[in-house]
Amino acid sequence: MEIDCDLRELDKITYELSKKLFTEITKDVEIPITSTQLYMLFYIRTKDECKVTDIANYLGVTLGAVTSLVDRLCEFGFVGRRRNKQDRRQVIIKLNNNGENFLKQIDEKRKEAFTRYLEGMNQEEVKYFSSVVRGVIIKILNS
Repeated sequence: MEIDCDLRELDKITYELSKKLFTEITKDVEIPITSTQLYMLFYIRTKDECKVTDIANYLGVTLGAVTSLVDRLCEFGFVGRRRNKQDRRQVIIKLNNNGENFLKQIDEKRKEAFTRYLEGMNQEEVKYFSSVVRGVIIKILNS
């Protein structure tokens, strides 16, 4: 199937959406967190605990980059790390209460933002929008 649209425009729109959402949901947050650190926190929350290698694979970055990110998140008091008892080379990262509370704040801000952005749309339009976005995300994740 050939897609008849300006892909550069679509790329620009998705980039601007991502940037705007990140700016809005982190506004008034006292922690100088980056979008990558935030994505990492969300990933850790979905896994409960995970290895540094899992995070590196998810984010598409090096182990060294993840180590730096984890160091900062530890400084912020959002995650803890420990060695795997069976394999001491593996480092396990887990979200702590401060990290969970921080993500709850972010979740609330995201909910507020989407409520504002979707205001004026009827239920069918919201369902359609959600379905399209979900379909794109599934294709991205499965590629």
